[in-house]
Amino acid sequence: MIQKKIKENGMPFIVIFITSLFLILPQVLNHSLVLGADSLFHFNRIYDIYMQYKTGDFNYFQTNYGFQQSGRIINAVYGPGFAYLLGGILVAVHSWMKFQIITSFLLFFISGYSMYSLSRSMASTKKISLLMAILFMGSFWVTGWEANQNFMSWGIMLMPLVVLIGLKMIKNNGEELGIVPMALTVALVIQVHVLSALMSISVLVIFFIVGMFKTSHKVQLLVKCFLAGALALILTFNVWGSMLEVFTTNTLFSPFAEPNMAGWTMNISTGNYDFSHLGLVMSVIFILQILFMFSKKETVSLANKLVTITGAGFLILSSNIVPWARLSAIFPQLQSFLQFPYRFNGFAMVLLLAGFGSTLSTISVKSLRKNLEIILMVGCGLILIQAYSTLQNHNEFWHSEQPIYKNSGLHYAGHYSNKQITNKFTSPNLGAGLKMVEKSTPDYLPKYHAGTSTGYATYEKEIIINHKNVKKTVKNGTLIVKWNAKTKGESKRLPIVVYSNSILSLNEHNLSKDKVKLSTIGSPTVKADKKGENTLTLNYHSDMITKLRLVVVALAWVISVLSMIIFYVKSRYDK
Repeated sequence: MIQKKIKENGMPFIVIFITSLFLILPQVLNHSLVLGADSLFHFNRIYDIYMQYKTGDFNYFQTNYGFQQSGRIINAVYGPGFAYLLGGILVAVHSWMKFQIITSFLLFFISGYSMYSLSRSMASTKKISLLMAILFMGSFWVTGWEANQNFMSWGIMLMPLVVLIGLKMIKNNGEELGIVPMALTVALVIQVHVLSALMSISVLVIFFIVGMFKTSHKVQLLVKCFLAGALALILTFNVWGSMLEVFTTNTLFSPFAEPNMAGWTMNISTGNYDFSHLGLVMSVIFILQILFMFSKKETVSLANKLVTITGAGFLILSSNIVPWARLSAIFPQLQSFLQFPYRFNGFAMVLLLAGFGSTLSTISVKSLRKNLEIILMVGCGLILIQAYSTLQNHNEFWHSEQPIYKNSGLHYAGHYSNKQITNKFTSPNLGAGLKMVEKSTPDYLPKYHAGTSTGYATYEKEIIINHKNVKKTVKNGTLIVKWNAKTKGESKRLPIVVYSNSILSLNEHNLSKDKVKLSTIGSPTVKADKKGENTLTLNYHSDMITKLRLVVVALAWVISVLSMIIFYVKSRYDK
């Protein structure tokens, strides 16, 4: 049975593998590094984990190596599990360029195979399922990681798996719905990207409600979902536990607030597929699928109806049909939490592509279906050509007068030539480029004083620039800061960040935060208690996230994954 399954999936595997290779070719052939809009932010996150692995000095909360060794909290509240996985990949390859190429390939391949699996579960033919997978792989959202280091690409990569779980809720009275697979899928998305997780959970809620109305085994479905939810909470305790502690004990700077949300919506278009345009191919597919579903709703399967209606809902949310200007004025939190309405489009794409593949596969007239498949193949070609062209364009920046694709808001440690910048980012010292080019992103910094400051200028002044005559080292997960004072009692603003649960010591004596003057972003001004060298240590104490509890979470993952693998192999063998 297993050999038969391998033989059946051999061709899709090969095609998806080759398509993934094709999409990373621009970076391989150009021998380039793409430094896009979010590169420095995510590179600093991953570099911090990389150094924790390399040195053995772990700190789950503080960034003791990335982000100017400031001790600020990022990874603990932003996809921590996946950050440690990416850090492990960086340790293995020890190169930013290789890291980008390998992670981009993995993203393309997993996206393609998950979309193929979703389409097959929607009763699409193998050929049409494969075409849906290629469209998904070449889409703006999936290529976003290689082109711009858009982290939501990773969340959207997992969306087909989320929909697969949802389909099991509405089929066969939910008998095929597995507790462990559902829990692992939800937990995986949460460990990767919280915003994607919230959207994914909203999709599952829709499928659950429909499933509860449809099934005759309501209690069984309810119990399965409850147990899966409980297991998912255990598997993601490190995420929500950290967020609960940090967010409730500090007032934090939110991510960048986009005041003009209405300007970042998706529109039907006949051009290329980008932030604000669906492009010709996707526009035609989405319109045809929605029109077909509403015109032939009596003959359309429940699964197709549900993915199409839900996808259309996400599509509307991503468009200017929704009065985003008014909504963001009423709920200003949307400006920093959601930021860009076009983010809904990634989820609309997954749902509507799955529905479109199912629709095409139900066409009984073979000649018509064959002609439509040929047209669809042309559409796939156009999508791949556009994707390749965009990626090629972004990779060419590396060898231009501006090697960093997005140059706004950057701080350079000095005056460097383009060659010096590219040499630093490709040197064996992976932190060299991050010290040369820095970005004052204030996300998740503490906010100690009310005001209109966004934190960008303050962070640049107090952390990025303020590093002279200060030496930082790390020992046993503790950040050690040393400086020389000319006199006893001399005040010094140190380029670190202090949170409510941070622990300070000065010259081996506990230092109360009440005796330290903290700036708006938590940068402390300390009085030296002796002339000459002074040493301040910074650590973080968490009552909620302990080493033992992190071990429990890790063991829960190991046990859950192994149990799912054993069950899968056993079920296939029994067949």
